[in-house]
Amino acid sequence: MFLNRIHRYHVLLWVLLSIGFCALAAWQAERSLARDLSAQLNQSLPEKLALALQARLSDDDLSQWVAHRLDQDLQSLTPASGLPLVRHCAARVTQLVDDGGAAAWGDIRVLWHMGSEPRSTWLALDCQYNWPLLAASQSLLALLLIVAIALLPRPLSRAQRGRIAQLTERGLSPLQARSVSETLTDDQLLWFDRALQCNGGDTDQALAAAAMDHQLEFDCASQQVRVHGILVKLAKTPFFYYLWYARLRQQGDGWLLNPPVNRPDREGADSLIELMSEHGGHAKSINDLRDNGLRAKTLDQNRNKIRDELISALGEDLAAAYLFESERDMKSGRYRYRLAIAPAQAIFVTI
Repeated sequence: MFLNRIHRYHVLLWVLLSIGFCALAAWQAERSLARDLSAQLNQSLPEKLALALQARLSDDDLSQWVAHRLDQDLQSLTPASGLPLVRHCAARVTQLVDDGGAAAWGDIRVLWHMGSEPRSTWLALDCQYNWPLLAASQSLLALLLIVAIALLPRPLSRAQRGRIAQLTERGLSPLQARSVSETLTDDQLLWFDRALQCNGGDTDQALAAAAMDHQLEFDCASQQVRVHGILVKLAKTPFFYYLWYARLRQQGDGWLLNPPVNRPDREGADSLIELMSEHGGHAKSINDLRDNGLRAKTLDQNRNKIRDELISALGEDLAAAYLFESERDMKSGRYRYRLAIAPAQAIFVTI
């Protein structure tokens, strides 16, 4: 609906501009013709008028005859410059002799002298236009104007100017900074800024990270995790706990209840042992799980390590979406935890 309104607005603007340009072009063509013909007639008519009307200005019949002959001679006028927008022009006498005593009007004024006294003859110009050419040319001009206006960069707001200044300070060219400020949202600009700080100033990599959707990417081979395209360094054991929680989030609602202090979670320990053994986990952590099971203390410690590293790399606000959410289990009174990121926001695991 909004796009339709914009479309109708542009069509209406194009029609109005076309009409306005046609009227303006016709007026300009007529003014140009009037100047052109005035120059021509002021060269050829003064002497003829003086000869025809000398000493017989009071003869009405003669004046009417001269005016009639002039009207006939001026029925078909072609300006020396030639204007394709005009098909045909004619001029007619509105006042044959103007001695300054009465109000006179016309498009063309021919100056001549009766003896030493100045006289004027006024002519009205009537033109027939080449309307198809006029309409086509001015409609095209209106269309080009609308397209040009649409392609002009929008004026920058104070906030955008501030963004551009910040981006240029971070190493982007003014052109890049303007493009980035218009392309990225406020949230994406935060990710761009953080990625620049984390990757040593690589603007291309930072732009790629900023443009990403929310996602977690685990590379089991290198034991690295990327958060929203930004590499976050985790120690081996926290990496596998983070990956383990991510898999739980993929497989269901992701909630994991902390085991009781006096009863470690053996099933959870076996799952973690299998994951760590398959991808080169730390032997000490694997042995601890075999001997003691999965304890609440161990879970808390690794969640805290994950939290500290993510906040250190990303800042608290950006890291929040990739950390843990918790709630108290009403039956046991213990807390349960899961990753805040939704599975639909893409958790990728590379073996």
